[in-house]
Amino acid sequence: MRPMKFPHRMTFCLTAVLTFLPTPTLADEEKPALSVGFLAFGDLYYVPSHHTEAGDGAVGGVVRRAYLTFNASLPAEVFGRVRFEANQSGEFEDYDFEADFKDLYIGRNFGQQRLLLGLSPTPTFDLIESVWGMRYLARTPMDLQGVSSRETGLSMSGPLKADGTWSYRMMFDAGTDFGKDSNANRRWMGAVSWKPESRWTVDFYTDYEDRDGPADRTTLQAFAGFKTDDFRWGLQYSNQDREDDPPLELASGFLVTRTSKKTNLVLRVDRLFEPSPRGDGIDYLPFDPSARATMLIAGLEFAAAERISITPNTVIIRYDPNDEGDRPKTDLHLRLTLFFNFE
Repeated sequence: MRPMKFPHRMTFCLTAVLTFLPTPTLADEEKPALSVGFLAFGDLYYVPSHHTEAGDGAVGGVVRRAYLTFNASLPAEVFGRVRFEANQSGEFEDYDFEADFKDLYIGRNFGQQRLLLGLSPTPTFDLIESVWGMRYLARTPMDLQGVSSRETGLSMSGPLKADGTWSYRMMFDAGTDFGKDSNANRRWMGAVSWKPESRWTVDFYTDYEDRDGPADRTTLQAFAGFKTDDFRWGLQYSNQDREDDPPLELASGFLVTRTSKKTNLVLRVDRLFEPSPRGDGIDYLPFDPSARATMLIAGLEFAAAERISITPNTVIIRYDPNDEGDRPKTDLHLRLTLFFNFE
């Protein structure tokens, strides 16, 4: 288990923001509030076919994520969150428990504008994840391929127009390696969203990551989505120029539709136009790093209780022939995914 330490820069940032935020007085009508939540998900799985020897024929169970979350609401529009993450990571049938911070931030609302300081979600795929809504089944495509989902720094978001049709999200990562999902490189991120009406979202995102050495990274991404209570879909295209490193380019589409009062049909297709740069280093769903690939996810979500769902699902990853003319063996994952949500 990784020790949980507060870097000096993190301590300085939190001290600075606490100094910056106004001190509430007895005249404030809003009272402090604290809420606690918990969620967890994992799989029982069988892998009848896989491109790796370790995965081929593997069978077992894994707790992919467990979160314990503390949310605080304070006077003067101040709020904060501390979230701990525990999971089993490793190779098929051989997992170790790890624990670390997932979120650790403090923020304030300035009217409709929101300011955060600390370890918090990036704008890279936070909006996409909210439309996808099936994080427990699979991470969003860029998350799955290794792009950081959390950074330590300063972020702002809010509407660009009073009616909310145009909004923005932006974040600066100070380059502090803190928390399991962050990295130690400075990163500038920005996104603009257009909602012509409440069900539709169009989002444009870009970032620049200043890495050690000559190879920096630049990302361009576009997303369009539609969401109602019973039906949602999304289309995404992402291209990350890694200069000297292998590029990351993909497209993805998903559909989630209610089939009865307690069931939802889930379909998703990811297409990698270049071999996965992270490849066999991806936990739970490793990709062959030598060939382009298409991944299909299909499942049927059952609401076993108000906060518990059970989803039989399959993941198929089929590969193109690689540069040597060989086609890696198709990956087939048969899973029973359980999700407990008490947040």
